[in-house]
Amino acid sequence: MPPLLVLGPARCDKELAHARAAEAMERTWARAWHAVFAQCIGLALLGYVVYGISWGSSGDRATLLATGGFLVGYVVPLLRLLVFFLRHADQF
Repeated sequence: MPPLLVLGPARCDKELAHARAAEAMERTWARAWHAVFAQCIGLALLGYVVYGISWGSSGDRATLLATGGFLVGYVVPLLRLLVFFLRHADQF
């Protein structure tokens, strides 16, 4: 059975180059996503540690450590993810 569509060699090369570029962009995005995800996990763990340290403190220092732990553990990872997705919004 003959093929339904025959493409010229120039068109085949163009399609292959486009497919390779798309695969390279996908690999780059995946690498960036894994880096951001690891950063967010690290920030969350650091925030939990800072919050835990606040339990052993008292007075204003405990309040500052608890607030800092909350900010580092929850707010900073959320903002980091938001910035990442806004930067890469054109790739969805």
